[in-house]
Amino acid sequence: MEAFEVSNGVMIYYLPQELDHFAADRIKRKTESCFKDGDIKHLIFDFDKTTFMDSSGIGLITGRYRKVHDTGGQVYVININANIDKILTMSGIYRIVKKKRSKEEIIKEMLKGGYYE
Repeated sequence: MEAFEVSNGVMIYYLPQELDHFAADRIKRKTESCFKDGDIKHLIFDFDKTTFMDSSGIGLITGRYRKVHDTGGQVYVININANIDKILTMSGIYRIVKKKRSKEEIIKEMLKGGYYE
């Protein structure tokens, strides 16, 4: 099962082992309420436990990107294994989403940009 946390306008979503249609739909619904509340500016998808992803995962990321982009934010992906990286590369998602090694690397980037406190 997936989990998430929100702090300082940043949502970190810890994705499940399988990111399929059913999981993507659950994640979409869970993130929608946070977008409506205006709590999210940046979104981090943590793929640490994810071993499978289908096209629903690509759709989820692009849909969340549109929401975050409208607020001037950024979507990041972290802890990508070789199989998921291949899928994300072939999809062209890295043109709109930033790949980083860890959330610490993202926080460092945000601190440089003056966003994160």
